[in-house]
Amino acid sequence: MLEELYASVCGQDQCSLFILGEKRDRVIDIVRNVVTIRSSCEPNKLAMLTPKRWVNFILHHQQIDSETKQLNLKTRPVAFRLHLGDGWYVTGGYNCMEFRRFYVPYGASHEHVRPARDGIGLRLDEWAELLVLIPTIHKCHPELSEICTEAESQLHG
Repeated sequence: MLEELYASVCGQDQCSLFILGEKRDRVIDIVRNVVTIRSSCEPNKLAMLTPKRWVNFILHHQQIDSETKQLNLKTRPVAFRLHLGDGWYVTGGYNCMEFRRFYVPYGASHEHVRPARDGIGLRLDEWAELLVLIPTIHKCHPELSEICTEAESQLHG
C-alpha cells in the first residue's frame, strides 16, 4: 500500500516521506530535492539520490524496469548495472534492485570496480511501488520534475 505520511513545509523546503513494500521497512525521504531511500530498521542502509542522480534514474527507469521484469520472470540471468553519477549505480540481481555506490581500490585499474557498503536493496514489490510513486514525487516536488523534463528535452532535442 502506498502511503504518504506527510508533506509539509520545512522552513523554505518541501519535505515528503513515503513508505514502500509489504514489510514497510523501506522509506523514501525527500528534502531539498535530495531523494533518500533508507531502511527504517537499519540506519546504515541508504542511498542518496541528488537531483543529478535522480535525473539519471528517471531517464533510464524504463530500461531498469525492463531488466527487473526479466529478473522477476527468471527468463535469463540478470547482472545489470547502470551508472547514476558520482560512483552510484543501480544494479540488479538476486531478486532485488540495488542503489549502491562503487569505488576503485587504490592502485587498481577501473576494471576492478568494487561495491561499497553505501547503498540499499529494494525487493521487487518495493521497486514496483517506487515506480508508481514517481508521478506523485514529481507532483509534490515540481523542481525535480522540471529538472527531469529539461534533461529529457536536451537528450531528445
